[in-house]
This record gives sequence, structure tokens and C-alpha cells, in this order.
Amino acid sequence: MYIYNFIIVKKVIVIGGGFGGLNFLRYASSNKQIEFVLIDKQNHHLFQPLLYQVATAVLSPANIAFPIRRMFKKSKNVKVILGEVTLVDRENKNVLLDSGTSINYDQLVVATGSLHSYFGNDEWSNYSKGLKGINDALVIRENLLKAFEKAENETDQEIKQEFLNFVVIGGGPTGVEMAGSIAEIAYKTLNKEFNNFNSEDPNVYLIEANDKLLPMFSKKLSDKAEQYLNDFGVKVLKNEKVTNVNHSNVETDKRTIKSRNIIWAAGNTASSLIEKLNTITDDNGRAIVDPDCSLKDDPDVFVIGDASNHKDTSNTPLPGIAPVAMQQGKYVGKIIKNKILKMDRKPFKFSDKGMMATVGKYKAIGKIGNIEVSGFIAWIFWSVIHIVYLIGYRSKLLVLIEWIFSYLFNKKGTRLIYREEI
Repeated sequence: MYIYNFIIVKKVIVIGGGFGGLNFLRYASSNKQIEFVLIDKQNHHLFQPLLYQVATAVLSPANIAFPIRRMFKKSKNVKVILGEVTLVDRENKNVLLDSGTSINYDQLVVATGSLHSYFGNDEWSNYSKGLKGINDALVIRENLLKAFEKAENETDQEIKQEFLNFVVIGGGPTGVEMAGSIAEIAYKTLNKEFNNFNSEDPNVYLIEANDKLLPMFSKKLSDKAEQYLNDFGVKVLKNEKVTNVNHSNVETDKRTIKSRNIIWAAGNTASSLIEKLNTITDDNGRAIVDPDCSLKDDPDVFVIGDASNHKDTSNTPLPGIAPVAMQQGKYVGKIIKNKILKMDRKPFKFSDKGMMATVGKYKAIGKIGNIEVSGFIAWIFWSVIHIVYLIGYRSKLLVLIEWIFSYLFNKKGTRLIYREEI
């Protein structure tokens, strides 16, 4: 605590400018007696649900990213710092940045999200690419586009096929969305643009270790998503466990697929910063929190979103999805805004308003309340929801225009290769 303009002000540090961190500030920063410091490694908020569309040349990065400072330019009690937290000292209540700067706090909100998990096979990351940030999306996009160019110039038929085989590992939302979107590029968008191969030569594989895709949905909707993918030309391989990945092969317990295009969408682990909180974690590295989203041994440190293991009333951890992070941000924001003591905090309850997942052009599945929807109607719902939650009117308009060109006229607006080979 310290004195500022003769008013006692509490300092709150927020680590992470994702859905949880920004939603927290949206509600908490209205208390002008509190000073907030938002720390993030990036200077922008990323609308991750549409990141796969950047990776598959539907949208440009600027369509789904928004400068953090612009959001808070009118909030005089919110300070934004571009940097990375390397240490959290809970005993002395301060954080250390990579710049060497130390900042004290009275309360701390950790909303750092998640990272790729290769289940102990970190060397696979040298040959496959995950999708978490804009740079990941740009690398995947250029690798996809370069693969077609290399296939066009390749005389060795075996090597050419390696460039035309695309493997997505993981049958969750990201994997399903990526596989469907790659299939659209491979079989429709690029049709008749190349002479050395035709639209029947590429292969798109989706590998899932379990017996169903999209495990958060019912078997009926999962089967519907698989049917859509099959219709798009995706080869869905279920009950297959990946055993090895190298520069030109994906090996499973059933087969070997030759490919130079491998995308990892199979697992997540919490940010490494959670380890530095010195608190109890689960097998995925997430902090196990109390019903009020605070650490069990520290009522002034909150962990929300993908970085936390928050169990619902049935003792099941909440899913790592944007609505959970947003609602937790709002919940913790009200606690800190109103200075509610731990003993007086009501438990956080997630209001499940439904889930949606797009599978490909004009196809999606979803659960809204107790109603299950699929096909074109679900895709319309999915599109409207994503437009509504995008930050900035300019972003909404640009995404709408890009979708019109992409879906109605079958044109991709960002098929540019501008990075040199490394």
C-alpha cells in the first residue's frame, strides 16, 4: 500500500493480456483507487479462435490482433508493460521482469494461458509446428504455401508426394479446424493453379489417439464432424498413437506417413511461469486453485484461464476455453474491485452457454444449452459469435469482408510468401 494524491491505492499486477486478463481489467479498472499493471510478452491481444484462419491464408494477422495500449488509452490507472515475468516472489510480493525490473504488488492475477505439450517428446517440436501465436500461424501458412511451390518444381515423385502430404496431429478443435481448412486449400482453392500436380494428388491426414474427435462434444456431434471432414477429403485416423516424428515422417502404432508438413495440435501444458509460483499443480502444470480462483495458500494471488485447474461442482476441471477465462476474469475483477475478503467470496460458477467448432466451409457443430446443432446453421452461429467477440469495429468489418471473398468467391486474400528460407 502507498499514498497517491492522499488516497490509499492498492497495486494489482496482471500477467497476460489474453481473454482472462483483459476481461479482468474490464471490470476491475473502474475502481480508480487501484493502480493496475498489465504485463505481456506481446503488445497485442490475439483472438486465438481465428488463428487457424491466419495459418491457412483466410485472414491476415491484423484482422485478429488488437494493440493492448489502445484498449486502455483512456484508463489512467492502467499501466501496460511489454515484457516477460521471469520470477514471482510471493513472500515479498513482487515480480521480476526479463529487463531486470522488479515490481511490487498487493494482489496478483496470473492469466498466462498454455503452451504446446509434446508429452515428453520435445524433440518433435523441431519437425512439427504448433499454433499458439501469430508467428506460429505465419510459419505454418508459409510452410503450406511453399510446400505446393516445391511440389510444382520437384521431379522425384516420392519427394513430391511428401510435399503434398499434410499431417495434423490431434483431433481437438484446433486440429479439426486446421485439417478442414487445409483440405479446402489443397482440393479447391489451388485447383488449376499448378501444372505438376492436380487437386487429387494432395493428402490431408488427421491423427487422433482416442476413439472420437472433439472429445468435449457428444458422440453424435463428433461423428457429424468426422463425416464433414471425410466429405472434404480429410483422411481421419482414430485410435492411432503417434510414436515418432522426424523431418519427413510421422510414425504411428499402425503406419508411417511420409510428409514435410506436420502440424501439432495434440496437447497443451500450462505456462512455465506457474512453476515459479511454488504452488500445487496438476499433471498438465496448471495451478490447482480454490473455488474463488485464488491459490490455496495465498488469497492475494489468482490464477485464471488455461493456467488454472478449477474444478466444477462435479469435481471436474473446467475446460481450457475462452468463455471460462472470460467469466473467471469478470469474477476476479469484481472481487478485487470491491475488495472482497477470501472468507466472503462466493465460489466461481461457470455458466456454460454452449460450445461451437467449425469443421470447414459452411460446416460446423455446436451445443447451445441442451440443443445440438450442425451443418450450415451451426456455421452461421459460429460466424456471428466470432464476429461479435472480435475487438474493434475495424477488425469485425475486415474479417467479414475477408470471409465474403473466401467463402463466396473461393479466394484467399493473404497467400503471400515473403520470408526467405532459413
